[in-house]
Amino acid sequence: MTDPTIQKIEEKFKVPEHVADKIQNVAEKSGNSYILYETRPTWDGSAKPWTKLSVAKMTFVKISGRWKLFWMRASGKWEFYGGYKSFKNVLNMIEKDKFGCFWG
Repeated sequence: MTDPTIQKIEEKFKVPEHVADKIQNVAEKSGNSYILYETRPTWDGSAKPWTKLSVAKMTFVKISGRWKLFWMRASGKWEFYGGYKSFKNVLNMIEKDKFGCFWG
């Protein structure tokens, strides 16, 4: 059974079919969070698993009833981006990426 939240993330950030053999965006559950990854084939074209680049981490905080959004710094550490009332707002912020934190 597929997690409906993962489905929402992957549907929102699905790449066009004509480039799906070169890049894909996938989501995974990690503890209480969901992580969005940009994946690509290995540089040498081998059959190894695709490389994964962390794009965003989304965490629901039950106490506040809000979502926290994080972006991955070049240092490999998650940086807080903002807090949002709805999951839809979180996805929209990643898509807009007005500061270039998620997609560069």
